Amino acid sequence: MSNKQLITTIGIGLAAASAGMLTRKTLQKSWEKVTNKPAPKDKPSENTDIKEAVTWAVVSGIGAGAARMAVRYILDKRQSK
Repeated sequence: MSNKQLITTIGIGLAAASAGMLTRKTLQKSWEKVTNKPAPKDKPSENTDIKEAVTWAVVSGIGAGAARMAVRYILDKRQSK
């Protein structure tokens, strides 16, 4: 693998990870506005209902995963031109 390919691969990975983190932060803020409660944290809490925790896990997982996938797809497509 050449240096240019390595740098491109690292750049695409960083862009995808950044998109996932940004999406998760945006979803947290949206969750707080809709539910008037903070988004559930990773650790178990007595204040968090299991239904709420599972819903948050699904929403944040799908959102962040879709954002990472979209960025990788777009950047890979641009790179192949």
